[in-house]
Amino acid sequence: MKIGPTFRYLKMTNLPNFTPYDLGVASDSKNIFIYGNLLNFSDNPLFTSVSLNATTFKSAKHKGQIMGATDYVNTSMSKDFRISKIGKEYFLSYKLLSDKPNLEIAKSKDLLNWEKIGEIDNISETLSVVPELKNNGRFISYFGDRNISVAYSDDLLSWKDPESVLSPRSGYFDAYPLQIGNIFNTSEGILIIYYVKEFFREGLNYTVGIALFDKDDPSRLISRSTLPICAQQLEAEKGELYPIGAVEFKEDLFLYFGIRGKDIYAISFGKFKDVFNGLPGRTKPRLEKHERNPIITPVMHHAWQSDATFNPAAVHDGEKFHFIYRAMGPQNTSVLGHAESENGLDINYRSDEPIYTPRKSFETPGGSPNAWFMSGGGYGGCEDPRITWVKEDERFYLTYIAYNGANAPRVALSSISETDFKNKNWDWSSPRLISKPHEVNKNAVLFPEKIGGKYVVMHRVFPNILVDLLDDLDFNSPRYLKGEYKIPPTAEGWDSRKVGAGPPPIKTKDGWLLIYHAVDDKNDSQYKIGAMLLDLNEPWKVLHRTQQPILEPDQWYENNGFKAGVAYPCGAVLNNDRLYVYYGGADKFTCVASKNIDEFLLELKTNHKVKLENKMEKKTVIKHYA
Repeated sequence: MKIGPTFRYLKMTNLPNFTPYDLGVASDSKNIFIYGNLLNFSDNPLFTSVSLNATTFKSAKHKGQIMGATDYVNTSMSKDFRISKIGKEYFLSYKLLSDKPNLEIAKSKDLLNWEKIGEIDNISETLSVVPELKNNGRFISYFGDRNISVAYSDDLLSWKDPESVLSPRSGYFDAYPLQIGNIFNTSEGILIIYYVKEFFREGLNYTVGIALFDKDDPSRLISRSTLPICAQQLEAEKGELYPIGAVEFKEDLFLYFGIRGKDIYAISFGKFKDVFNGLPGRTKPRLEKHERNPIITPVMHHAWQSDATFNPAAVHDGEKFHFIYRAMGPQNTSVLGHAESENGLDINYRSDEPIYTPRKSFETPGGSPNAWFMSGGGYGGCEDPRITWVKEDERFYLTYIAYNGANAPRVALSSISETDFKNKNWDWSSPRLISKPHEVNKNAVLFPEKIGGKYVVMHRVFPNILVDLLDDLDFNSPRYLKGEYKIPPTAEGWDSRKVGAGPPPIKTKDGWLLIYHAVDDKNDSQYKIGAMLLDLNEPWKVLHRTQQPILEPDQWYENNGFKAGVAYPCGAVLNNDRLYVYYGGADKFTCVASKNIDEFLLELKTNHKVKLENKMEKKTVIKHYA
């Protein structure tokens, strides 16, 4: 699927023969300015070309100059112009090449004639000043030719409090040294464009990345592109490729590249606002829903599952995906069915009979149906299963809601050996109630391993997710879950009314990944899905949390059933670097959505508004123009 702008390679005309580098590019609201050095070996070789349309350039009335205290600045050995507007003036930082490279700053009112302010005393790498923005009265800059850092200054010459904010990432397009490009002050934040240069056998490759930083805290990364917004490749014998710069011009974004001593060409990115589509989570979040959803539907000739098959637990046994799903028929009593899949998407097997049915009085409906409270379209039984494989116990643990239609729904726990599970010998242990009497308690999940020698159970008493640490899973005393810690709803937003754990958390290098469901106060009839990263040692501590849902009920199978507007997750599997989330749609169907786990975790960590599928088209063909 192609997402993002359409790139257009634009022929440049009427440009002089610049060398050794075309220095940079800038724009006011009416013109684009390209700066370069002429092949005349004079003391003032700086030349400026101006365009009204981004491609057809003409000489400026004055060829351009940077005036020092007594004479022109000789720009023949300069490079990396970065220009920003602050107030009524433009500020230019540029690099002078010598035995000890250094940076200088100049200012201008017309982008043609420049007055040198002075030398930067403590930075020698490419530097770009944030336009029209200060932090605590100080100018802000980002700089770097390997790692990108942020710094602050009172006078644009002495930069203080440098802090590294962006480094190469192993396994991504920007695994090589980063060079700061142009900076844009947007309503979303401080948007920086950076360049990545990669040498390979056939030649040179330049890729362009983007990152967004917080205006109030310029060191805080909000989001960073997982794929390049643009890539250019040049064969070795063609010369030296280099970026000139990027400008916003008449609501469009233009990127300029040069081939040393030969060509300059422009790439029309499209609308500037579309650049945000290259940032994880900058558009409305969506899980990638399976195109053939729902994957499990009612079976008319099986009475026990003829009305609904939904809210599936999920586990992978090393060979297959297994689903334990809630099923209902005409009796409106919930039982559990079993299905298998080879790939996590297509069902290869379903049981003809339920694998788990109500056995105890606390989960067996009785009395007059008119007196019962309906739960998820049913009048009682075994509801909303979750399953966890605990390796050290060699058992699969099943948690579910036990409900008899008369008493408050409570959490029940059962288990089965690995051998019986794989052989479909459904010899479940006798269920035990593990939540308190007279307390509505749901959404219980068991962590797949002990933490600090203790079992960890999450459950939900309105409106919070609760966390308990247990020495064992023996509830015969009896003893019940207490709710030692809690994760509450947010004060405002999509999860402001109540939150509940979905599948058992998945352990990652960055923390426990918890998929959860929630509703808000504005629309409490819709169940949406979000994600959290929890501390590995103290899982009641939230490290990252989505500010927008990662899945919303907007498809027919999430709205045509017992309850419209429901996406209710109970299962998740991490297999071959892909996260699969299984959920119930409209209290009737079983559905799945998925995402590459590395992309998902990066988006969750760097931008709390997670988007679960975004692929920018990578361009690798360069065109040459005379």
